[in-house]
Amino acid sequence: MTAIYAFTIILAIFAIGDISSSKTNALLSQALVGAVLLLAYYWLGLPNTLVEDAGIDKIGFVISGILIAGVGTTINFKELIRQWKTITIAVVSVVVGVMGIVLIGGMIIGKEQAIAGAPIFAGSISAVIIMSEHFNANGMEYLSALCSMLLTVQTFVGLPLSTIMMRKASVDFLKDRKNIELYATINDRQENTTKKLLNLPSEMSTGIVILAKLAIAASIANVLSGLTNGTIHYMVMSLFMGVLLTAIGFLDENSMNKTGCSGLFMVLILAGLFKSFAYISPKDVLGMIVPLVVILGVGSILTGIMAFILAKVTKVNSYLAIALGLTCMYGFPTTLFISEDVAKAYGKNEEEHTALRNYLVPKVVTAGIATVTIASVIIASFAIKFI
Repeated sequence: MTAIYAFTIILAIFAIGDISSSKTNALLSQALVGAVLLLAYYWLGLPNTLVEDAGIDKIGFVISGILIAGVGTTINFKELIRQWKTITIAVVSVVVGVMGIVLIGGMIIGKEQAIAGAPIFAGSISAVIIMSEHFNANGMEYLSALCSMLLTVQTFVGLPLSTIMMRKASVDFLKDRKNIELYATINDRQENTTKKLLNLPSEMSTGIVILAKLAIAASIANVLSGLTNGTIHYMVMSLFMGVLLTAIGFLDENSMNKTGCSGLFMVLILAGLFKSFAYISPKDVLGMIVPLVVILGVGSILTGIMAFILAKVTKVNSYLAIALGLTCMYGFPTTLFISEDVAKAYGKNEEEHTALRNYLVPKVVTAGIATVTIASVIIASFAIKFI
């Protein structure tokens, strides 16, 4: 397919998703609608090289580091320290969900399928790679396929559930005027009261210069991640570099908003993530429906219950806590997109939009990174020893 035609189709698909998100108050998020439409496109027998033909199959991974460094610019060190509740809720809830899949799910679908699916529920493509390599080397291709299918399908469960929870949390948040005043001005207060090591001129804060600085941050993160042999994931390091370089004044606060590129970045990254749908057939989905339902059902329910309990202990909004736990099923960058969607839909004016964004985005993105990038890889490395 000609590149411009492929790119136009992708833009149209996500444009429909954007409209749907606005019309449904983010109940049907841009990411969810885009995923459904892309799956329908492939199932209709249309060219399965759509993303490759558009020339964006690799750019999504390249700009993911830039985007998550931009997310880091929304968090200062004090806020990061305060995120201990977010990390605790997300990781502990997911661990409980994983244990439930193995113990309860194993009695329904068998030990092997339960153990194979548990790390993938925790969320990472890295976990899929670890598990699939082990299964393929030992003649367990079916389990390898189950892992890939689960990674693809669980987005359709996690996204709507998380969206509903975030919408309810947003309604609770907006009921208290003090919340709006606190979060709408939080960045301004930090900027005015915190002295920074670097004081760059205004010429260093234009759109393209900000993008270049974010790219530098992501490049440094990649080097540092390499020095740890990948022990500290590139995405985690990018977030950390975003936080650190903002604290010293090299990066602008809320950098991505100032570039005007967030919308385009969203389309490019999501299209790259969803290109795997080209290899999923209706027959594949039907053949694995029982294991998928058990894994996702048991995992979601137990993760939600544990998140609710931890919300009471840590005094976090219950709806938000459940959403934090469920981020394991889609992770970054969808965590960013969906929280942005909800903030945009529920903020009736600029002040409310800014307050909701500052309230939701750092917490949801941090939760996704804690579960998807860190927890799932550790769990996968441990799980393969038992199959």
